[in-house]
Amino acid sequence: MRIRRAPIVLLFAAIFLSAALQVKAADNWDPQRTWAFFVCLVNWKDSNTFASFPTKNRKDVVLRDTLKSRGVPETQIVYLNDSKATIATVERQFTEFLKKPAPGDWVFVYFEGHGYKNEDDGTPYLATYDVSEKVKGWRFDSIPDAIERNFRGSHAIIALDNCYSGAMADAVKSKPRKVSYGVLTSSLASQVSTGNWTFTESLISAFNGAAFVDRDRNGSITFAELGKNSEEDMLFGEEQMATIAFTGRFDPATVIGKAQTAASSRVGERVEAYSVDGWYKGFIIDAKTGSHKVHYYGYESSDDEWVTDKMIRTPKVVQFAKGAAVEVEWQKKWYPAKVLDVKGGSHYITYNGYGKEWDEWVSSKRIRKKS
Repeated sequence: MRIRRAPIVLLFAAIFLSAALQVKAADNWDPQRTWAFFVCLVNWKDSNTFASFPTKNRKDVVLRDTLKSRGVPETQIVYLNDSKATIATVERQFTEFLKKPAPGDWVFVYFEGHGYKNEDDGTPYLATYDVSEKVKGWRFDSIPDAIERNFRGSHAIIALDNCYSGAMADAVKSKPRKVSYGVLTSSLASQVSTGNWTFTESLISAFNGAAFVDRDRNGSITFAELGKNSEEDMLFGEEQMATIAFTGRFDPATVIGKAQTAASSRVGERVEAYSVDGWYKGFIIDAKTGSHKVHYYGYESSDDEWVTDKMIRTPKVVQFAKGAAVEVEWQKKWYPAKVLDVKGGSHYITYNGYGKEWDEWVSSKRIRKKS
């Protein structure tokens, strides 16, 4: 009897081992098994309500091409931009797209553009091309809900570069999910976002293996390191708070890829450097004896320049104390407010005479001393 049972035991062991290996493989990021859905806008039908962004040097295209260069098959990428990104088209194609990946595959969802909140109930939406008073945009929570209904894979990365994008972390965590999520966003749920490409550039740097993203200098970049670098970029460069969250089996230590070798321990350091007519925020990307190469926030890589050590200084951060009575700019008007918390140059404020739903994080550029 023991002799006859052995093959059965071995069979079950093989099945168990195979299943375990499949789970382990699904927990690792494999570009070949990644499906990417891009919705990218720099102009809208209602241009009065939703201001356009410059069309030159779009970084959404660079991010798409970076994923392709890493091995994500072009046949597994959907890219909808500007007038092609109407709400009907986005929702229809997203549903069709999610049904294609196989079990164990990953999905990468990226949105860039305007985010807004419904004035009646505060529900957050992503502004599709045709959004108006009658046409609502892409509702935040509809994205993970659609993934749960239609996606057979294991992991979903949702990356948003827009105002109030941190609300996606709340949407993902609002109910039990079978899919494991990595949420990477440019701001908090209560914060507007910069018009610069800083956050998207931080994603590009990580997937490209930039040396400054590799914080522990071990030769590889993880999602945790991507998140930390994005947080520091946004806080220092734009004075806003990125939101990074992981759920389920999404391990932040998952490796994205190999990192380039840093030329100096100062590579990645946030600094202010003097260029032409003043001091500009940036970070060191390369080094040689007596000088460092700096990339400036809000500028192209063609504007990177070598500066001497004397042209670099410790950053100056403008901060208002907790509890300070201030005035905050909102839609070109100034309102009395109070500072509740401070992180770097970002301040969490409450408006006098308004409810907590209006509390938000704002940059120092939107704050002034109470007159």
